[in-house]
Amino acid sequence: MAEVSHHFATWPWQHWASERSSATALSFGEQHFSWAEVTARVDEYAQCLLEQGVKRDQLIAVVAPNSIQVLWLLLATLRVGARYVGLNPRNTEVELNAQLAQLQHDFIWYPAKSAHPLLSGQRLYLLPPQNPRLVPVTWQPIRPATMTFTSGSSGTPKVAVHSADNHLASAAGLLAWMDFDQDDSWLLSLPLFHISGLAIVWRWLYRGARLVVAKPADFDRALTQVTHASLVPTQLQRLLAYQQCDPSVPLVLKKVLLGGTVIPASLTEQAELSGISCWCGYGMTEMGSTVTAKKADASGGVGAVLPNRELMLKDGEILVRGATLCLGYYRNKTLFPACEGEWFATRDVGEWRDEELHIIGRADNMFISGGENIQPEEVERVLLAHPDIRQAFVLPVEDSEFGQRPVAIVDTSSELNDELVNNLQAYMAAQVVTFKRPICYYSLPEDFTKSGIKVSRKRLKDWLISQL
Repeated sequence: MAEVSHHFATWPWQHWASERSSATALSFGEQHFSWAEVTARVDEYAQCLLEQGVKRDQLIAVVAPNSIQVLWLLLATLRVGARYVGLNPRNTEVELNAQLAQLQHDFIWYPAKSAHPLLSGQRLYLLPPQNPRLVPVTWQPIRPATMTFTSGSSGTPKVAVHSADNHLASAAGLLAWMDFDQDDSWLLSLPLFHISGLAIVWRWLYRGARLVVAKPADFDRALTQVTHASLVPTQLQRLLAYQQCDPSVPLVLKKVLLGGTVIPASLTEQAELSGISCWCGYGMTEMGSTVTAKKADASGGVGAVLPNRELMLKDGEILVRGATLCLGYYRNKTLFPACEGEWFATRDVGEWRDEELHIIGRADNMFISGGENIQPEEVERVLLAHPDIRQAFVLPVEDSEFGQRPVAIVDTSSELNDELVNNLQAYMAAQVVTFKRPICYYSLPEDFTKSGIKVSRKRLKDWLISQL
């Protein structure tokens, strides 16, 4: 098997086109593209971007769920030396416009039937070029390539900037431990506006294997036809239940990288019986996705540090550095360092047990629901803008499917009756994406409002547990 370091001499798809020209590189439904065809298609779309005025180092914002078009656009953006940033299309227009204002983007792309047709920016189209020509931009892997939104500990969204080398170093480290051969296939099962989705693409490009893109309606079927996938536990549960209902459906899935929430040992044991090896780990946007990893077991730990990364504990807080660490944060069209020194402070608290990292908890208040990070203060600020809300606190409650779900404890100017709850639900539906919306509302007890001091979240959480 041809092997490369994470430093390619040219664009990765061009490298594999020279090494494995006719090998299948990309599948979308019944369509299959060889590495030579991928290279030709990327150049065509890159030419189209140039015709529309896209220049080197400009920023292209993409507001769309995963699709073959988004993948082509990502690769074409890289090819012309521009920068890609994905935005969650499930966000409200209020959230999207705030993110776009922060980005000061040059171009925007969204599907023809987008739910957000009035977003700002010069709109791009993905079409064949009118006047085919060479794309002059050369491969420079240390330059900024992608930008990814992440929530900081303060709840203010930040934009992490990664180079191709950052991404390829991340891929190389994970694949040094987790087998992914050139005859294997990885399903693009996570969104390209998350670092986890981008990481799948770069593992594909690093290894020269096959990437599978599926329409949402075909996702379950595609999952039975690939060897590798990145999933949250709920998706794996549904796959195993699907196979139990119809054992005649063969599974070729060999390895699953799980994340997003607590992983039940019973689930990974059931998967092993079906021939699926489950992996888990710990990671973050700033570090290009996974930092530690292991084959999932019942220990509750998240494994050891992967190659190309370093990790240390300082007063219990996890600090990281390495070749995968982002170039910095993007703000006002300027790149700012992500940390003051070499080490990035994650604000996660952990400890080593038997040479394995265990995550104790977050130093801030963020929690995870169905694989999505929720920063309570962000949701609270939206609630406080409602005329009937005087105080608002968002806390997580345990949920068997999503791991955790948000609930709101509010102090209101009028009675928190069914009418007001319905009003709040309608208000939040227009303001924040679905997973951030509280699933229920509680009235803030009087003794909290009369204490005369800042409300203790721990005390409030203890009270909430007593109500459940």
